[in-house]
Amino acid sequence: MPRIAIIPIHQDNYSYILSLNGVNIAIDPGEAEPVMDHLREQKCGLDVILNTHMHQDHSHGNLALKQATGCKIMGRDERIPGIDQVLTQEGALPAPVQKLQMLATPGHTLKDCCYYLPPQGEHPGALFSGDTLFSGGCGRVFEGTIEQLFQSLQTLAALPPETLIYCGHEYTLDNYRFAERMEPNSLAVRRKRQQVESFRQRGEPSLPVSVGEELETNPFLRPHDPALRRALHMEDASDLEIFTILREKKNRF
Repeated sequence: MPRIAIIPIHQDNYSYILSLNGVNIAIDPGEAEPVMDHLREQKCGLDVILNTHMHQDHSHGNLALKQATGCKIMGRDERIPGIDQVLTQEGALPAPVQKLQMLATPGHTLKDCCYYLPPQGEHPGALFSGDTLFSGGCGRVFEGTIEQLFQSLQTLAALPPETLIYCGHEYTLDNYRFAERMEPNSLAVRRKRQQVESFRQRGEPSLPVSVGEELETNPFLRPHDPALRRALHMEDASDLEIFTILREKKNRF
């Protein structure tokens, strides 16, 4: 069974340590020391770093971790610090992380990607979504286009609903406050915002969350939803138009 440790870094980032069949993988280590602390505590090494994109809050720890552990660094963007292998093909990753799949998800940056672990035994599978998909939200468009981000989210929304999402930031409460602003009459969104508030008041992460849960409450995954369209007074708009307006409104929220 895979084991996934959530490593809080910076003000609101998350890195993750995935232990899978004796292989230890760090995902988006924006700081080295919290990851090293976990490795020392668990008395384990580090085999691979996987970066979802090249932004410093996701990759600043790469070089120090590589120097300390001799790990290999993989990602889709050649600008990632210390990268050893640029991933050019979607699908299964090279050994020793071949049980994971790379999904190209441009939009936040041109070479963003996510990492998907299919179900393993009783584990429902996991998605490491970086800054493409957040619980209750999605990333900003920096280098890509809104059309690319929209399509990338469609790809992630099509994963099995039981899949657990591990995203790059603890933005969930702010995202669901925005979602409630967009749909003030949605009981599901209100309940979700209240649940997340309770988690955060106890100092607990709001993650992971399942794809199925997000399909019910995340407005960026529901541009087709008639209730959301009515709330926005955009019943006749295309899904892409709804998505674009939501992203523009969230940018100003």
